[in-house]
Amino acid sequence: MRTTPRWFPLKELPDFVDALAADSSGRDIAQWVDTLTLRIRGLLAQGRLASVLQPTDSDTLPLEDWLADHVGADQAANGPIAVIDLSLVPSEVTHIVVSVLARMIFEAVQRYRRETGQELPTTLVLEEAHTFVHRDLRGESAHPAARECARVFERIAREGRKFGLGLVLASQRPSEVSPTVLSQCNTFLLHRLVNDRDQDLVRRLVPDGLRSLLRELPSLPTKRAMLLGWAAPAPTLVEVQEIPEAHRPHSPDPAFWGVWTGDKERRIDWAVVARRWQRTDTGDVAEPDDS
Repeated sequence: MRTTPRWFPLKELPDFVDALAADSSGRDIAQWVDTLTLRIRGLLAQGRLASVLQPTDSDTLPLEDWLADHVGADQAANGPIAVIDLSLVPSEVTHIVVSVLARMIFEAVQRYRRETGQELPTTLVLEEAHTFVHRDLRGESAHPAARECARVFERIAREGRKFGLGLVLASQRPSEVSPTVLSQCNTFLLHRLVNDRDQDLVRRLVPDGLRSLLRELPSLPTKRAMLLGWAAPAPTLVEVQEIPEAHRPHSPDPAFWGVWTGDKERRIDWAVVARRWQRTDTGDVAEPDDS
């Protein structure tokens, strides 16, 4: 039997926990609950979490609007791609945020098929995939949030296809990705790989007669890659086309020499950074960690 969560004012949670503890006769439970409720009250008092813990009417985003923004509006009216930048989200909550987003999208396409009888072709692209589906996150010793994140993507890899949900993993360390997820991948685009463990993994993915073609992987030049799997009848060397500079990821090599020698200028105004970091800047510039 499935139950639907019911909304309640979060400020009532500490008092509710105290009331439950008062009805219990366990040894030392009062001291443990006092510490717990003190931490909860401390979290509720933090200004950074106010928009999440105590949202106002103006901050509330209807579910249908969130789905239109992140999964897609009718006929892709708002564009075919949604980019979620989590680069400034604290690392201790990144796994929680990513797992919730993945579960929301997965359930959205499931419910779409139930309502319409048709799949909604959707693809999740996971950058730095080894961070979220690392092979070591499958064990019970892993952090619960990280373990749950890995399990969500393993389920998507196993079951997402029948609901129209595809998964693209981008990683510089494929040997660290969960074997469960890798076993469900049917196409591989391999750029230069110099690590022995990564090369050994790739060799196991191709038939014996084609492994000699992978000897070029450690020396592949920039923008060249090896395509193999379902998308190519045989391993094929491809060249990745240039994209407009405005659309490129913000990940070029740092200009160490140019900046240190004065050829490239870098102005520093830590006051602006500090104000926005501490949310004291009331300007119109959007906060990066709100993306």
